[in-house]
Amino acid sequence: MEEIIRTEDLCAGYEGSVVLKELNFIINKGEITVILGKSGCGKSTILKTIIGLIPPISGDIYFYKKKMDYLSESSVNNLYRRIGVLFQNNALLNSLNLYDNVSIPIKMHYPELQKEIEKEMVFSTLSQVGLLKSYNKFPSQLSGGMRKRAALARSMILDPDIIFCDEPTTGLDPITAHGLDELMLNLKNIFGITLVVVTHELRSIEKISDKVIVLKDGAVHFSGKYDKLFTLNDSFINKFFLKE
Repeated sequence: MEEIIRTEDLCAGYEGSVVLKELNFIINKGEITVILGKSGCGKSTILKTIIGLIPPISGDIYFYKKKMDYLSESSVNNLYRRIGVLFQNNALLNSLNLYDNVSIPIKMHYPELQKEIEKEMVFSTLSQVGLLKSYNKFPSQLSGGMRKRAALARSMILDPDIIFCDEPTTGLDPITAHGLDELMLNLKNIFGITLVVVTHELRSIEKISDKVIVLKDGAVHFSGKYDKLFTLNDSFINKFFLKE
């Protein structure tokens, strides 16, 4: 199976404070990998480190087997053209309508693109997430679930190899959360997009994950297929999933 992301002895944190230590894991192409653990364990820190929002303290991150150099502008720009990010708070700009929010990555990375091609890309992506009729609405006019789908559309717009999703279903009602889970599964099954999802929502973990990475005390406690989790008879995992 082809790997997209690999970490080697990755340590990450903030201002010299180590949150994660010596992480070693692989994200494989065409899978949904779920990163889980207790609140404050560093799940979001992994995503922020991989996408370059915070620099690694030590260790290495590989993208398609090439070591990332986060000090190199060209290396980072190449990464950003091939990934999408759904942030926990959606990060939609309230002053822009849905069309303009979704088109931001196009304008950033391909400013010379013809307007008609941009329009076709935006409308096609909005259609995939069921928001085509809302293209001219502003974030304040959208429901919580619609804002999540809008943010997901923006992460999809450049046809990325991999999308990182930080707590995508948090705060959503069960029906809306189920719809978003189905949408993520469609991205994998229909479009072949790889997803990395940070979540603590037990229903989502069971429904969408091919692989799980469990964090405990700043380290990888388990990394493997979801169906192998409960063969370990591990007390921490069983408590997390309310099995004991």
